[in-house]
Amino acid sequence: MTRVEYELLAPSAIAAARQRLPLVLVPVSPIEWHGPHLPVGTDGLHAREVAVRVAREIGGLVLPTLFFGTETVRTAGTGPEQLGVLGLDAGERVVGMDFPGFSVRSLYIEESAFGLAVREVVRALAADSFRLIVLVNGHGAANQQRTLERIALEESRRPEVGVVNLKAWVDPEPPRLDPGHADREETSIMLAIAPDLVRLEELPPPDAPLAYARHGIVDGAAFDGKPSPDFTIPQHADPRGSTREEGEMLLEHEVRSAAARVARELELIGLRSPATVRA
Repeated sequence: MTRVEYELLAPSAIAAARQRLPLVLVPVSPIEWHGPHLPVGTDGLHAREVAVRVAREIGGLVLPTLFFGTETVRTAGTGPEQLGVLGLDAGERVVGMDFPGFSVRSLYIEESAFGLAVREVVRALAADSFRLIVLVNGHGAANQQRTLERIALEESRRPEVGVVNLKAWVDPEPPRLDPGHADREETSIMLAIAPDLVRLEELPPPDAPLAYARHGIVDGAAFDGKPSPDFTIPQHADPRGSTREEGEMLLEHEVRSAAARVARELELIGLRSPATVRA
């Protein structure tokens, strides 16, 4: 199997890979609460897995995961992403997924500091002759996505260098807008990536409801502003029904989508994947 992990390679191997295809993928996601059953690095592990699989399929290298990201204060109300749809009190101060009572806090950084850090990495890679830099984002916060999109736009100088903001996940089918958080799908993905890190035994028995506010496990419909009547995870999104098989299927879909996007971006700067040429 081709080794694509940047940090594991000697300089000569990095230079040779860059000569074949000057593409580098950069996973970026914060350390964040993902329920009591998933590792706090879930988003970054997910982004890294997608990036590595894409690089092995079409070429390029994968930088070590940047385990940082940003979030913002949730506002009062019953609209998408607001406190009311998550069963949280309007007077609570909640940043991202750090709901009251959780034993561990997420490691979010302020939006401007996050943007500066990512931008410096992008500029360093561009200065080292990488011509396509793909930011593989595993974190769904709106301000994180806006920041990465802005960096991609501002740092691109096509055809000399392109910078792309790529979501690790595939957007849900309309009318649903948001993916879930630590729910069945995300837990299934983690079962496919690192089953030894998933601790379903930390969740209540299957007949006990999973309240959004108590566990930090949320279905996409709730984030969209359409929570369940009692603010608990509906059965179809319950992580206790997760399987490794579903996770592998979801990952394959994500990798196909990501690889197709990267291939299109390569063409925009006049490059083709060696894998495409061989095919």
